Amino acid sequence: MIVSSNKPFSRWGEVFGDDAVAAAMIDRLVHHAEVVNLKGDSYRLKGRELGKVPRDESGRETEELTPLAK
Repeated sequence: MIVSSNKPFSRWGEVFGDDAVAAAMIDRLVHHAEVVNLKGDSYRLKGRELGKVPRDESGRETEELTPLAK
């Protein structure tokens, strides 16, 4: 099974409306899983501002993606 998300585990509680439910789901998903964390700009949105990984003043990547809409 492959599960893909653009949100870090720490924000899954926002998606599912309950931190406890999200923690239980994450626990069951990653128990015997291999987690691959991909960082960088989205290839699908290449050449557009959307999907860019924001960087701080020193050029290091920050955790959150650029929002799609305000």
